[in-house]
Amino acid sequence: MEKRKEYQTIITNLEKTSYINKNKFKKLKNIFKNFSLKYCTFVIIIAIVLFLIFWFLFKKHANKDNKLKLINNERKPNKSYPITNILNTPLDTYDLSILEPIENKIKNYIELTVDEMRYFNGVLRKVKPKKVVEIGVSKGGSAVLILNAIKDIKDAKLYSIDKNKICYRNKGKKSGFLVEEKFPELMKNWKLFLDGVTAEFIESIGDGIDLAFIDTMHITPGEMLDFLMILPFLKNEAIVVFHDAFILYYGRKITRFKTHTSNNQLMTYVRGDLILPSYGDKVFFRNIGSLKLSPDQEKYYYQYFLALGIQWEYMPEEKDLKIMREFFMKYYGEKYVEVYDDAVEKNKIYLNKY
Repeated sequence: MEKRKEYQTIITNLEKTSYINKNKFKKLKNIFKNFSLKYCTFVIIIAIVLFLIFWFLFKKHANKDNKLKLINNERKPNKSYPITNILNTPLDTYDLSILEPIENKIKNYIELTVDEMRYFNGVLRKVKPKKVVEIGVSKGGSAVLILNAIKDIKDAKLYSIDKNKICYRNKGKKSGFLVEEKFPELMKNWKLFLDGVTAEFIESIGDGIDLAFIDTMHITPGEMLDFLMILPFLKNEAIVVFHDAFILYYGRKITRFKTHTSNNQLMTYVRGDLILPSYGDKVFFRNIGSLKLSPDQEKYYYQYFLALGIQWEYMPEEKDLKIMREFFMKYYGEKYVEVYDDAVEKNKIYLNKY
Protein backbone atom coordinates (compact mmCIF):
# COMPACT_ATOMS: atom_id res chain seq x y z
CA MET A 1 0.00 0.00 0.00
CA GLU A 2 2.84 2.36 0.92
CA LYS A 3 4.62 1.59 -2.31
CA ARG A 4 1.48 2.27 -4.30
CA LYS A 5 1.00 5.69 -2.71
CA GLU A 6 4.62 6.48 -3.41
CA TYR A 7 4.28 5.58 -7.07
CA GLN A 8 1.05 7.59 -7.33
CA THR A 9 2.83 10.60 -5.87
CA ILE A 10 5.69 10.24 -8.38
CA ILE A 11 3.23 9.97 -11.27
CA THR A 12 1.28 13.04 -10.08
CA ASN A 13 4.49 15.06 -9.80
CA LEU A 14 5.56 13.99 -13.29
CA GLU A 15 2.19 15.03 -14.69
CA LYS A 16 2.48 18.43 -12.99
CA THR A 17 6.02 18.86 -14.26
CA SER A 18 4.96 17.92 -17.76
CA TYR A 19 2.06 20.41 -17.56
CA ILE A 20 4.44 23.15 -16.37
CA ASN A 21 6.93 22.33 -19.15
CA LYS A 22 4.13 22.39 -21.71
CA ASN A 23 3.01 25.80 -20.46
CA LYS A 24 6.59 27.08 -20.54
CA PHE A 25 7.00 25.80 -24.06
CA LYS A 26 3.75 27.49 -25.11
CA LYS A 27 4.89 30.75 -23.54
CA LEU A 28 8.32 30.50 -25.20
CA LYS A 29 6.64 29.69 -28.49
CA ASN A 30 4.38 32.74 -28.19
CA ILE A 31 7.33 34.96 -27.21
CA PHE A 32 9.40 33.68 -30.13
CA LYS A 33 6.45 34.13 -32.47
CA ASN A 34 5.89 37.72 -31.34
CA PHE A 35 9.65 38.41 -31.45
CA SER A 36 9.87 36.97 -34.97
CA LEU A 37 7.05 39.21 -36.13
CA LYS A 38 8.64 42.30 -34.54
CA TYR A 39 12.10 41.32 -35.83
CA CYS A 40 10.82 40.76 -39.36
CA THR A 41 8.96 44.07 -39.26
CA PHE A 42 12.11 45.81 -38.02
CA VAL A 43 14.25 44.18 -40.70
CA ILE A 44 11.76 45.16 -43.41
CA ILE A 45 11.70 48.78 -42.19
CA ILE A 46 15.53 48.91 -42.10
CA ALA A 47 15.70 47.40 -45.59
CA ILE A 48 13.26 50.00 -46.94
CA VAL A 49 15.19 52.84 -45.29
CA LEU A 50 18.52 51.56 -46.69
CA PHE A 51 16.97 51.16 -50.14
CA LEU A 52 15.68 54.73 -50.05
CA ILE A 53 19.10 56.04 -48.90
CA PHE A 54 20.98 54.17 -51.65
CA TRP A 55 18.39 55.23 -54.23
CA PHE A 56 18.75 58.88 -53.17
CA LEU A 57 22.58 58.69 -53.31
CA PHE A 58 22.47 56.97 -56.69
CA LYS A 59 20.13 59.61 -58.10
CA LYS A 60 22.27 62.40 -56.67
CA HIS A 61 25.42 60.90 -58.20
CA ALA A 62 23.64 60.35 -61.52
CA ASN A 63 22.40 63.96 -61.50
CA LYS A 64 25.93 65.17 -60.73
CA ASP A 65 27.33 63.13 -63.64
CA ASN A 66 24.62 64.48 -65.93
CA LYS A 67 25.38 68.04 -64.86
CA LEU A 68 29.11 67.52 -65.48
CA LYS A 69 28.29 66.00 -68.87
CA LEU A 70 26.15 69.02 -69.63
CA ILE A 71 28.94 71.33 -68.53
CA ASN A 72 31.50 69.50 -70.64
CA ASN A 73 29.35 69.11 -73.75
CA GLU A 74 30.17 71.45 -76.58
CA ARG A 75 27.60 74.24 -76.78
CA LYS A 76 26.65 76.50 -79.64
CA PRO A 77 27.65 80.13 -79.13
CA ASN A 78 25.12 82.62 -77.91
CA LYS A 79 24.75 85.16 -80.72
CA SER A 80 24.60 88.02 -78.20
CA TYR A 81 27.87 86.99 -76.52
CA PRO A 82 30.66 89.51 -77.15
CA ILE A 83 33.33 87.55 -79.01
CA THR A 84 36.04 89.81 -80.30
CA ASN A 85 36.92 89.59 -83.99
CA ILE A 86 40.65 89.53 -83.18
CA LEU A 87 40.52 85.73 -82.87
CA ASN A 88 37.41 84.86 -84.83
CA THR A 89 39.20 81.76 -86.06
CA PRO A 90 38.34 78.06 -85.49
CA LEU A 91 40.90 76.21 -83.37
CA ASP A 92 41.79 73.78 -86.15
CA THR A 93 42.88 76.67 -88.38
CA TYR A 94 45.17 78.25 -85.78
CA ASP A 95 48.87 78.19 -86.55
CA LEU A 96 49.76 74.95 -84.78
CA SER A 97 52.80 74.10 -86.89
CA ILE A 98 55.14 75.81 -84.42
CA LEU A 99 53.60 73.96 -81.46
CA GLU A 100 53.43 70.45 -82.89
CA PRO A 101 57.18 69.63 -82.54
CA ILE A 102 57.15 70.33 -78.79
CA GLU A 103 53.57 69.43 -77.83
CA ASN A 104 54.37 65.90 -76.61
CA LYS A 105 57.56 67.07 -74.92
CA ILE A 106 55.85 69.58 -72.65
CA LYS A 107 52.39 68.12 -72.02
CA ASN A 108 53.58 66.27 -68.88
CA TYR A 109 55.15 69.45 -67.47
CA ILE A 110 52.54 72.04 -68.31
CA GLU A 111 49.35 72.57 -66.30
CA LEU A 112 47.22 73.09 -69.41
CA THR A 113 45.31 70.49 -71.36
CA VAL A 114 46.24 69.89 -75.00
CA ASP A 115 43.26 71.97 -76.17
CA GLU A 116 44.23 74.77 -73.77
CA MET A 117 47.81 74.67 -75.06
CA ARG A 118 46.58 74.94 -78.64
CA TYR A 119 44.26 77.80 -77.78
CA PHE A 120 47.01 79.73 -75.98
CA ASN A 121 49.47 79.07 -78.80
CA GLY A 122 46.81 80.29 -81.24
CA VAL A 123 46.39 83.54 -79.31
CA LEU A 124 50.14 84.11 -79.28
CA ARG A 125 50.53 83.36 -82.99
CA LYS A 126 47.62 85.65 -83.91
CA VAL A 127 48.62 88.59 -81.70
CA LYS A 128 52.41 88.22 -82.24
CA PRO A 129 53.35 90.06 -79.02
CA LYS A 130 56.87 91.41 -78.54
CA LYS A 131 56.66 91.89 -74.79
CA VAL A 132 55.00 89.13 -72.77
CA VAL A 133 54.74 88.83 -68.98
CA GLU A 134 53.84 85.56 -67.28
CA ILE A 135 52.78 85.56 -63.62
CA GLY A 136 52.94 82.03 -62.21
CA VAL A 137 55.75 79.79 -63.51
CA SER A 138 55.62 76.42 -61.72
CA LYS A 139 57.72 73.89 -63.70
CA GLY A 140 58.08 76.23 -66.67
CA GLY A 141 55.79 74.44 -69.13
CA SER A 142 53.82 77.55 -70.04
CA ALA A 143 57.07 79.52 -70.32
CA VAL A 144 58.30 77.00 -72.91
CA LEU A 145 55.00 77.27 -74.81
CA ILE A 146 55.21 81.08 -74.90
CA LEU A 147 58.92 81.21 -75.78
CA ASN A 148 58.38 78.67 -78.56
CA ALA A 149 55.41 80.62 -79.97
CA ILE A 150 57.33 83.94 -80.10
CA LYS A 151 60.76 82.59 -81.10
CA ASP A 152 60.44 83.79 -84.71
CA ILE A 153 59.10 87.25 -83.75
CA LYS A 154 61.87 89.84 -83.91
CA ASP A 155 62.89 91.26 -80.50
CA ALA A 156 60.12 89.34 -78.70
CA LYS A 157 60.81 88.57 -75.05
CA LEU A 158 59.13 86.79 -72.16
CA TYR A 159 59.38 87.95 -68.54
CA SER A 160 58.27 85.33 -66.00
CA ILE A 161 57.45 86.05 -62.34
CA ASP A 162 56.85 83.59 -59.52
CA LYS A 163 56.53 84.12 -55.77
CA ASN A 164 58.16 80.74 -55.14
CA LYS A 165 61.87 80.28 -55.67
CA ILE A 166 61.42 76.50 -55.48
CA CYS A 167 58.84 74.84 -57.71
CA TYR A 168 55.85 73.92 -55.57
CA ARG A 169 55.24 70.75 -57.62
CA ASN A 170 58.89 69.59 -57.76
CA LYS A 171 60.57 70.21 -54.43
CA GLY A 172 64.31 70.67 -54.85
CA LYS A 173 63.99 72.16 -58.32
CA LYS A 174 63.89 75.86 -59.10
CA SER A 175 60.66 77.30 -60.48
CA GLY A 176 60.85 77.27 -64.29
CA PHE A 177 63.46 74.48 -64.37
CA LEU A 178 62.02 72.98 -67.58
CA VAL A 179 63.28 75.79 -69.80
CA GLU A 180 66.92 75.40 -68.78
CA GLU A 181 66.88 71.59 -68.56
CA LYS A 182 64.98 70.71 -71.75
CA PHE A 183 64.86 73.83 -73.94
CA PRO A 184 68.05 75.85 -73.31
CA GLU A 185 67.92 77.27 -76.85
CA LEU A 186 64.86 79.32 -75.82
CA MET A 187 66.53 81.00 -72.84
CA LYS A 188 67.99 83.88 -74.87
CA ASN A 189 64.53 85.47 -75.05
CA TRP A 190 63.64 84.86 -71.40
CA LYS A 191 64.10 86.65 -68.10
CA LEU A 192 62.99 84.97 -64.86
CA PHE A 193 62.11 86.75 -61.60
CA LEU A 194 61.63 84.64 -58.47
CA ASP A 195 61.03 85.01 -54.74
CA GLY A 196 58.89 88.14 -54.72
CA VAL A 197 55.54 89.66 -55.64
CA THR A 198 54.86 91.23 -59.04
CA ALA A 199 55.32 94.78 -57.70
CA GLU A 200 58.98 94.06 -56.89
CA PHE A 201 59.87 93.27 -60.52
CA ILE A 202 57.41 95.01 -62.81
CA GLU A 203 59.23 98.36 -62.85
CA SER A 204 62.43 96.72 -64.11
CA ILE A 205 60.37 94.97 -66.80
CA GLY A 206 58.83 98.29 -67.81
CA ASP A 207 55.67 99.28 -69.61
CA GLY A 208 54.46 98.50 -73.13
CA ILE A 209 53.46 94.91 -72.29
CA ASP A 210 51.53 93.43 -75.21
CA LEU A 211 50.28 90.26 -73.53
CA ALA A 212 50.06 89.00 -69.95
CA PHE A 213 49.43 85.43 -68.82
CA ILE A 214 48.06 85.21 -65.26
CA ASP A 215 48.06 81.72 -63.71
CA THR A 216 48.88 81.76 -59.99
CA MET A 217 46.86 80.70 -56.91
CA HIS A 218 43.31 80.96 -58.34
CA ILE A 219 42.05 81.91 -54.90
CA THR A 220 41.18 85.36 -53.58
CA PRO A 221 42.91 87.78 -53.47
CA GLY A 222 45.62 86.06 -55.62
CA GLU A 223 45.29 87.13 -59.23
CA MET A 224 43.19 90.18 -58.28
CA LEU A 225 46.28 91.74 -56.72
CA ASP A 226 48.51 90.49 -59.56
CA PHE A 227 46.25 92.16 -62.11
CA LEU A 228 46.35 95.49 -60.23
CA MET A 229 50.15 95.26 -60.07
CA ILE A 230 50.55 94.68 -63.80
CA LEU A 231 47.74 96.89 -65.12
CA PRO A 232 49.69 100.23 -65.16
CA PHE A 233 52.34 98.58 -67.36
CA LEU A 234 50.03 97.02 -69.94
CA LYS A 235 49.89 98.52 -73.40
CA ASN A 236 46.65 100.09 -74.56
CA GLU A 237 44.28 97.24 -75.58
CA ALA A 238 46.71 94.58 -74.36
CA ILE A 239 45.66 90.92 -74.25
CA VAL A 240 45.36 89.23 -70.82
CA VAL A 241 45.12 85.43 -70.76
CA PHE A 242 43.64 83.70 -67.69
CA HIS A 243 44.04 80.01 -66.88
CA ASP A 244 41.88 78.08 -64.40
CA ALA A 245 39.13 80.59 -64.98
CA PHE A 246 36.47 77.93 -64.51
CA ILE A 247 38.07 75.17 -62.44
CA LEU A 248 34.61 73.67 -61.82
CA TYR A 249 35.09 71.77 -65.09
CA TYR A 250 37.35 69.36 -63.19
CA GLY A 251 34.27 68.24 -61.26
CA ARG A 252 36.11 67.97 -57.94
CA LYS A 253 37.53 70.04 -55.13
CA ILE A 254 41.16 70.70 -55.99
CA THR A 255 42.58 71.89 -52.66
CA ARG A 256 41.60 72.76 -49.11
CA PHE A 257 40.33 76.17 -50.24
CA LYS A 258 36.61 76.79 -50.63
CA THR A 259 36.75 78.53 -53.99
CA HIS A 260 38.92 78.94 -57.05
CA THR A 261 37.19 82.00 -58.41
CA SER A 262 39.76 84.79 -58.68
CA ASN A 263 40.48 84.34 -62.41
CA ASN A 264 36.80 83.76 -63.14
CA GLN A 265 35.96 87.03 -61.39
CA LEU A 266 38.67 88.91 -63.27
CA MET A 267 37.28 87.71 -66.59
CA THR A 268 33.80 88.91 -65.64
CA TYR A 269 34.50 92.36 -64.17
CA VAL A 270 37.59 93.58 -66.05
CA ARG A 271 36.48 95.69 -69.01
CA GLY A 272 37.36 94.28 -72.40
CA ASP A 273 36.35 91.99 -75.26
CA LEU A 274 36.32 88.27 -74.52
CA ILE A 275 38.44 85.93 -76.62
CA LEU A 276 37.21 82.40 -76.00
CA PRO A 277 38.36 79.03 -77.37
CA SER A 278 36.73 78.29 -80.71
CA TYR A 279 36.25 74.77 -82.06
CA GLY A 280 34.89 74.82 -85.58
CA ASP A 281 31.49 76.51 -85.45
CA LYS A 282 31.31 76.13 -81.66
CA VAL A 283 32.67 78.45 -79.02
CA PHE A 284 32.50 77.79 -75.31
CA PHE A 285 34.14 78.77 -72.07
CA ARG A 286 36.26 75.90 -70.81
CA ASN A 287 39.01 76.63 -68.30
CA ILE A 288 41.00 79.23 -70.20
CA GLY A 289 40.14 82.52 -71.85
CA SER A 290 41.41 85.99 -72.67
CA LEU A 291 40.43 89.63 -72.69
CA LYS A 292 41.40 92.35 -75.10
CA LEU A 293 41.36 95.26 -72.65
CA SER A 294 39.23 98.32 -73.29
CA PRO A 295 41.36 101.41 -74.04
CA ASP A 296 39.85 103.43 -71.17
CA GLN A 297 40.96 101.27 -68.21
CA GLU A 298 41.51 104.24 -65.87
CA LYS A 299 37.73 104.73 -65.70
CA TYR A 300 37.38 101.37 -63.95
CA TYR A 301 40.24 101.47 -61.44
CA TYR A 302 37.89 102.14 -58.55
CA GLN A 303 35.70 99.15 -59.46
CA TYR A 304 38.75 96.90 -59.63
CA PHE A 305 39.86 97.95 -56.16
CA LEU A 306 36.33 97.52 -54.80
CA ALA A 307 36.52 93.88 -55.93
CA LEU A 308 39.13 93.36 -53.21
CA GLY A 309 36.25 93.65 -50.75
CA ILE A 310 35.27 90.06 -51.53
CA GLN A 311 36.11 87.49 -48.85
CA TRP A 312 39.78 86.44 -49.04
CA GLU A 313 40.87 82.83 -48.73
CA TYR A 314 44.34 83.67 -47.45
CA MET A 315 46.32 86.65 -46.19
CA PRO A 316 49.57 87.61 -47.98
CA GLU A 317 52.68 88.06 -45.85
CA GLU A 318 52.95 91.37 -44.03
CA LYS A 319 56.04 92.45 -45.99
CA ASP A 320 54.23 91.76 -49.28
CA LEU A 321 51.19 93.73 -48.13
CA LYS A 322 53.48 96.68 -47.42
CA ILE A 323 55.24 96.40 -50.81
CA MET A 324 51.90 96.29 -52.62
CA ARG A 325 50.55 99.23 -50.63
CA GLU A 326 53.53 101.40 -51.59
CA PHE A 327 53.15 100.30 -55.21
CA PHE A 328 49.43 101.14 -55.29
CA MET A 329 50.09 104.53 -53.70
CA LYS A 330 52.66 105.30 -56.39
CA TYR A 331 50.65 104.16 -59.42
CA TYR A 332 47.02 104.64 -58.34
CA GLY A 333 46.93 107.18 -55.51
CA GLU A 334 45.54 107.60 -52.02
CA LYS A 335 41.85 107.16 -52.93
CA TYR A 336 42.48 103.61 -54.14
CA VAL A 337 44.88 102.75 -51.32
CA GLU A 338 42.10 103.54 -48.82
CA VAL A 339 39.99 100.82 -50.46
CA TYR A 340 42.96 98.43 -50.39
CA ASP A 341 43.65 99.17 -46.69
CA ASP A 342 40.02 98.58 -45.79
CA ALA A 343 39.95 95.24 -47.65
CA VAL A 344 43.14 94.12 -45.87
CA GLU A 345 41.84 95.16 -42.45
CA LYS A 346 38.42 93.53 -42.82
CA ASN A 347 39.85 90.30 -44.20
CA LYS A 348 42.41 90.08 -41.41
CA ILE A 349 39.54 90.23 -38.92
CA TYR A 350 37.60 87.60 -40.86
CA LEU A 351 40.53 85.21 -41.27
CA ASN A 352 41.55 85.53 -37.59
CA LYS A 353 37.97 84.86 -36.54
CA TYR A 354 37.28 81.89 -38.79
